[in-house]
Amino acid sequence: MRTPWDACERQTLSWFRDLVRLDTTSPPGNERIAAEYLAGVYAANGIETVSLEAAPDRTNLIARIRGSRSSEAPLMLASHTDVVPAEPQHWTRDPFGAEIAEGYVWGRGAIDMKSKCAMDLAIAVALVRAGIIPNRDLIVAATADEESGSRFGAQFLVERHPDLVRAGFVLNEVGGFTMYMGGRRFYPIQVAEKGFVTVRLTVSAAPGHGSIPRPVTAITRLAELITRIANAQMRIRITRPVSQTFAALGLSRETAPPLFRPMLSNTATPTIVSAGYKDNVIPGEASVVIDGRTLPGEDVASFIAELRTIVGPEPALEVIKSAPPAESSTDTPLYRLIAENIAAADPGAAAIPWMLPGATDSKFFARLGAVCYGFSPVKLGPMTPFGSLYHGNDERLPIDGFYWGLRLYAEVVLNFLGLEFDSVFE
Repeated sequence: MRTPWDACERQTLSWFRDLVRLDTTSPPGNERIAAEYLAGVYAANGIETVSLEAAPDRTNLIARIRGSRSSEAPLMLASHTDVVPAEPQHWTRDPFGAEIAEGYVWGRGAIDMKSKCAMDLAIAVALVRAGIIPNRDLIVAATADEESGSRFGAQFLVERHPDLVRAGFVLNEVGGFTMYMGGRRFYPIQVAEKGFVTVRLTVSAAPGHGSIPRPVTAITRLAELITRIANAQMRIRITRPVSQTFAALGLSRETAPPLFRPMLSNTATPTIVSAGYKDNVIPGEASVVIDGRTLPGEDVASFIAELRTIVGPEPALEVIKSAPPAESSTDTPLYRLIAENIAAADPGAAAIPWMLPGATDSKFFARLGAVCYGFSPVKLGPMTPFGSLYHGNDERLPIDGFYWGLRLYAEVVLNFLGLEFDSVFE
């Protein structure tokens, strides 16, 4: 039975708002409530799911619709259900109210990324209701813990349950949104993302009494190193994805706006400073956590070596956590399908390859050989402050743009599954 498109829009918006109302702030996470909600919808539509936890309440949900050809690599639609903390006192509206106002859905997770979670759900449900078998398996994954490094989510699934999430292609977050540049409209498709290396840097010096100041202490030495790190320019290297982006936009390293700066090198950002335990004691130790991001082709060893050229040999460096960069080719049928459908949905606009300075679950799915793209489409007006709303106050998504993106997303997914849009929707 085909699903009326207007009914799909309304239902998907309802699911989207319900998901936003679920407080899955990480930490602590509690993604179980989202997984149980999704499992209930899937079960009501005859779709079996698997729930897996790496820790209590850090629930991952996997659904699978079998295709007709085992020779075709599965397509996975991926989302995460955890969100970053919100500070309600700085919001115009309740961060977990999912209110509709001014043409937007407001709430934490509206962009990152419960909107796509609802889109994934809608396509799977409509496909099963239509009773049509796709040409390849469709996997739908709703993971935990992405906002804190994926240890209880995608990393856990890839390392402990790889057969459940092994796919040839993955459509994940951060891509497919309208970007205005030079009087033209572009839709970045994430084809690569930087890795991360989180490092604790520690310096030591003789402790002493606070009443007897001296110019060199652990704190003053750390302050000098922090300033040095903040002012350092790490080695510039134009990777293949950035080269492709520059070519599409007619840019070069010299003409690229500041937006591209983090894509041109590894980066190291001091984020957490720790020192002292009593107001009248000069501490003997001080440390800073550094959020390191690595380009494709780099690893932990090369990052630490480059950081050493900035801070010198003396400070102790401890790697707290790390994950490698990821990169996928644009020379695939799926990327071409995305580009063609974007051009048709927004005449005059173009898809462009994009590298994300941050991290997503894609870096873990790529370990299993998947081609991963960030494609969570939404049409935006030129004045929508989309980028600043990621992890920001008053996170919100335009409903008209969401409906436009849902249609585009459904067309791409169904076409890649060997199906026509009109065979599933009416």
